[in-house]
Amino acid sequence: MLSDKVKNAILEDLNMKEDEEFGIEDSNYMRRINKNGIQFYKNSSDGWSSSAYLNELLLGKVKIIKLPFVPENETYYIPDISIANLYRKIWNYGTKHDKHRIEYEMCFRTKQEAIAKAKEWLKLIKEGNAEYLKTLKNF
Repeated sequence: MLSDKVKNAILEDLNMKEDEEFGIEDSNYMRRINKNGIQFYKNSSDGWSSSAYLNELLLGKVKIIKLPFVPENETYYIPDISIANLYRKIWNYGTKHDKHRIEYEMCFRTKQEAIAKAKEWLKLIKEGNAEYLKTLKNF
C-alpha cells in the first residue's frame, strides 16, 4: 500500500487526481493510482487488480497516456483567445455546449492547462496555420 505522501507526490508529478484513469503506451488496459498503488482494469468480471507497473512508472520506463478530462458536476476551464486572460471558467450543467466541449476534448481541469492550449492556438495563428483552428468548430 502506498503512503499518502508517496501517492500524492506521484499524482502531483503526473498532474493527475487519485483514481483518475489513464492508459500506458502499448497496453490495452486502463490504469489508476490510489492508496493501493497502481491498479489496472482488465474487464468487468475481474474489476480492478494490482499492477506491477509502479516500478516501471517511477523509473520512467513506460509512457503514460493521459485521457481527456471529463468534468462531472464540477467547474472546468476552456481556452479562449478572444479575451485577455486566455481562458474561461465554466460549470458543467450537461448542456449541449458542455457535451460539445467534452467531445472535442476542450475541457481542462486547471486554468493553466486551458491557457497553455490557448497559447498553442495563438502560436498556430502566428505561424499561419489558422486553417487548423477551423477544424475545432465553435465550442
